[in-house]
Amino acid sequence: MARTADGTRLNRLEELKGLLREREHATAAELAAEMGVSLRTLNRDIALLRQSGLPIDADRGRGGGMQLHRSWSLGRLHLDHLETIDLLLSITIAEKVGSPLLLQHLTSIKRKVSAAFTEGYQGRIRDLRRRIIVGAPAALNVVNSYVPPSRANLALISQAFFEQRQVIIDYEAGDGVVTSRRIEPQFLYLNAPVWYLITWDHLRDDIRTFRVDRIRAAELQPATFRIGDPKIYIAAADRSASLL
Repeated sequence: MARTADGTRLNRLEELKGLLREREHATAAELAAEMGVSLRTLNRDIALLRQSGLPIDADRGRGGGMQLHRSWSLGRLHLDHLETIDLLLSITIAEKVGSPLLLQHLTSIKRKVSAAFTEGYQGRIRDLRRRIIVGAPAALNVVNSYVPPSRANLALISQAFFEQRQVIIDYEAGDGVVTSRRIEPQFLYLNAPVWYLITWDHLRDDIRTFRVDRIRAAELQPATFRIGDPKIYIAAADRSASLL
């Protein structure tokens, strides 16, 4: 229980640092309301950040605001698996789009983001990026049948992908038939706006591609898996994605 509380506090402190960094000026009441905490909790968190060496300037007087000293930067990033995958997807998509406007600063952004992660995390980030593939936009018939997937399923699938863990899914095929599958989510494949999981399917004992928006339920499993040959998996996805 104490460990959970500590984790919640750490996440809250990271969020508070981010809010202070992006705001030129904010009152304690505004910050407390945005974070969904009491003013007392907010002031306690501010005190903890100051004790850790964060240079927080405050205006005197009633209703006075606060801001971080301009010399301060975000430093090391501490992201959970969902935030990490969201960041990786954004960078990967920007690279694949190839827009001169997006690519103008992408190299420096990647360098800064990489430097912000801890050393032990940087290798993991590189491995994850290799498992995210961006293809051509989805065909019109696929787009017309697309429905945004549920956040709950996305969270479980992202965790399974990030931690290389098997997951049991209830999957609805195009004809409406639902089957239960134990899969290894090897790669993520985007035909915008549709996401696919390129997997090893234990039921079929073969590579199978699943549309994420057709996953009706997901249950994370303790069993882990190793990453297979990317060429084989991606070739299978290229053949099947337009047919799903």
